[in-house]
Amino acid sequence: KIVKYHVVKTPRSVYKTVPGCEPCRPLQKSPIGGFYLAGDYTKQKYLASMEGAVLSGKLCAQAILKDYESLLARQQKMLAEASANIS
Repeated sequence: KIVKYHVVKTPRSVYKTVPGCEPCRPLQKSPIGGFYLAGDYTKQKYLASMEGAVLSGKLCAQAILKDYESLLARQQKMLAEASANIS
């Protein structure tokens, strides 16, 4: 049995989607090396919402891990080549 309720409305809490705006949303990995973005405004499948912010954070973490693994692999390759040159 519901005793009391209240509907909360927030006008203009979600931005209006219009054709052609999707390319303006940035990816989580920016063109600046080592700089990443997370937030509901970034490119992900939900609009401005908590779900979009959470998904963006997950995508951002995945991008960081992917870059870290490739950087680590490149560094290990360089170390192996340097060791081979010394021998």
